[in-house]
Amino acid sequence: MRQVNSVFIKTIKELYRNKTTVFWTVVWPVIFLFLGIFLFYRADPLSETPAFRAGITISMVVFSLMLSGFSTMPGIIATDRSNGLFLKLRSMPIKQWRDLLGRIFGLLFYVLVSAVIICAIGIVLGARFNLNLESISVSLGFLVLATLAASGAGIIIGTFIKNINGAVITGVGIAVVSMSLAGVTFPYAFLPNVLQAFSRFYPFSSSNAIISYMLSTQEFTGYNPINVLQISFTVTSSMLIFVLSIILYTRFCCKAD
Repeated sequence: MRQVNSVFIKTIKELYRNKTTVFWTVVWPVIFLFLGIFLFYRADPLSETPAFRAGITISMVVFSLMLSGFSTMPGIIATDRSNGLFLKLRSMPIKQWRDLLGRIFGLLFYVLVSAVIICAIGIVLGARFNLNLESISVSLGFLVLATLAASGAGIIIGTFIKNINGAVITGVGIAVVSMSLAGVTFPYAFLPNVLQAFSRFYPFSSSNAIISYMLSTQEFTGYNPINVLQISFTVTSSMLIFVLSIILYTRFCCKAD
């Protein structure tokens, strides 16, 4: 546990010391939150406005965690590779999965703190969440699940792309394009039929819809995502990404210097 704890603390320090990371994963989603609430989204009737603002806030939380996982995680891995950390690990009696576990816990902590900050700002701006034991439990579970999947995607990128800028830009590109196609950052109803189908089964937009449905309203989500097929596929695909990332990292990351 000492190794996991040391990597956990190291990861958190790196995340919060990097002003660029904080800007793109916290400040930028907050800017989009303001734009979404005051410019792009309108509830009809007006009585639905607090619930719609809650939905927008949730979307920005998912926006933040995707950027954190897809771009920050590969950036950290590529930086450690550039600094020769993996070469040192080869000569030490250290389990690679423990190193990875510390990174994942660090990112998860960062994402949860970011989520609290974004939700607090959303509440100040008028968001009102549907809070009960069931909605909180389900939402927290899918938030953690989406974070694990996003960190898994970032780990895979960082494992095979050695260059720091290349790893970060690749992660940002995949995250932004996939978020746009899946409707994470704008209403599901605006998507064409093909992309609506993609949105239902892309693990991040699906988790976003489930959390929004539980904490906001179906009118904002655009459909009811609480069904066996969608939930099962979301959980399975998210865990597959996460497990695959662990396998690839432990087999190839230290060999990819």
